[in-house]
Amino acid sequence: MAGEGDESRGSEEPPFFKFGKYAAIGLEFPSTVIGGLFLGYFLDGYFGTFPWLTAACSLAALIGAFVRLVQWMQRFSNRGRQG
Repeated sequence: MAGEGDESRGSEEPPFFKFGKYAAIGLEFPSTVIGGLFLGYFLDGYFGTFPWLTAACSLAALIGAFVRLVQWMQRFSNRGRQG
């Protein structure tokens, strides 16, 4: 009986680890979108196609950010099932 409590305590992560994971997700999503926006803006300036590449790169970055968010959520939900 005492061993069961010790195992569950050992698998639990410290609060700052959880905070770090969620902070990484929270920063990854907007930074991906902002990166796509800037990339499109600079490519538009280079090729003279404003606003088409800005819109296309922003949309591609938004889709990529959502895909990455879904991957993170699947990874976290799988860990919850194993524990």
